[in-house]
Amino acid sequence: MGTMPDRQLARRLNRSVNSVAARRRARHIPVFKAKRRLWTPADDKLLSERPDDQVGMLLGMSRLAVKRRRLRLGILRPGREYVRLRPWQPTEDALLGTVSDSELARRLGRRIYSVRQRRIQLGLRSPCWHWTAEDDALLGKMTDNAVAQRLGRTVRAVATRRQRLGIPAGG
Repeated sequence: MGTMPDRQLARRLNRSVNSVAARRRARHIPVFKAKRRLWTPADDKLLSERPDDQVGMLLGMSRLAVKRRRLRLGILRPGREYVRLRPWQPTEDALLGTVSDSELARRLGRRIYSVRQRRIQLGLRSPCWHWTAEDDALLGKMTDNAVAQRLGRTVRAVATRRQRLGIPAGG
């Protein structure tokens, strides 16, 4: 068995990985296989006590391998606590889709991701992103201010949409 991975040897010899692999095959040297390290209960205990990179250095493995083990066991990173999610109230659900996700997140004291996820889960569209044919029909028939007020959008958003569609200002 080879004594080190092709990538590591290529780096050491300042050669390409392909050239190292080709030479290894030509000399009939098998691919290096690191011995798989089995996790002990003491190793698992380290996962909740130290950051992943420190555990990796102590155990001689990559930070990613440590992270995967920690996630598989459901162990939190040290110094982190689970945020207990509040259940959504019917009054909060009723507000979804009425204003932007960021505005609603600020009002409700929730993360924007949580608001967006809940809105999508309930099959609601964001009023800030989608224009309907009825919305477009109002453009140019009244002032941008009036359309903005009626649709609950900013004047700038209405003017931009109108200009994009090539509709002259109304009023």
